[in-house]
Amino acid sequence: MKPWLLLFCTILLTAVANILLKYSTIKRDVEPNGIVMVLWDLITNPYWMMGVFCLGCAVISYGIALRSLELSTAYPIMTTSVVVLVSIFSIFVFQEQYTLIKAIGTVIVICGVMLLSL
Repeated sequence: MKPWLLLFCTILLTAVANILLKYSTIKRDVEPNGIVMVLWDLITNPYWMMGVFCLGCAVISYGIALRSLELSTAYPIMTTSVVVLVSIFSIFVFQEQYTLIKAIGTVIVICGVMLLSL
């Protein structure tokens, strides 16, 4: 049970990290010029720092989970779950459009992961 709980934590942390990283790029007062200013803008942005922290925690929990889980099962479940969660969050947080084509693609990916997990 513990490896699956860690995989679940990995999924949540990765999805939250992606949302925070996206949020950090749209919530700023001015557009920085030059690579140094862009990097400074990122590393001083609290949303970006929280996103990177979440990704780091996700990598740690995923690594521990992989001690007991098969990679060929854990990876497809993790990536597909993150895609679904990020898609849902994107609709509500960023008002992104979720078209019929995206919905069909998501269902196809989920079906593919289910087949891989058998």
